[in-house]
Amino acid sequence: MNKPRLVIVLLLIIVATACKKVEYNGQTGRIFHKTYSPALNINYVMNDEEQHCDTLKLDLDQDGATDLKICFQYDTPYIIGSKDWELSVAYDDLYINQVDWWNRDYHVYLSQMNAICVRHTIDDEYCYGWIDAYTKIGSEGQVDAIRFYLRETAYCTCPNYPLKWGEK
Repeated sequence: MNKPRLVIVLLLIIVATACKKVEYNGQTGRIFHKTYSPALNINYVMNDEEQHCDTLKLDLDQDGATDLKICFQYDTPYIIGSKDWELSVAYDDLYINQVDWWNRDYHVYLSQMNAICVRHTIDDEYCYGWIDAYTKIGSEGQVDAIRFYLRETAYCTCPNYPLKWGEK
């Protein structure tokens, strides 16, 4: 087997293991799961004369477009969903399709459990996902910084599949 073909085969094996196939109501799809180790983080630094912050963009459905943008609004991490994306929080061990849906944005407050749920509307059907994240004041000696950490994400392409928060 020549070298380029071997690389393509290995890439296909890696992609296949990162996705779980699911079926629901006669439809099939995949759960795209990603663990970030170390956790991705963005910072809001307050110790300069001018405050500055970072932005993180996520493509949960792996279509090449930004689905969620995470930035800071004032000194609070803020998640903004693109068109047709909604956000909510799961407080109990619920299926994501059973949570109360808000709108396209969400503030991630300090010291709060952040079982963040996402819903993507496609042709009058819903695809669900989740984000595991937390916030922290200071890190590595910087007490004048607020950090947002992203540990894991998952997104299911099977319409209306009753995904649970944390399901991979």
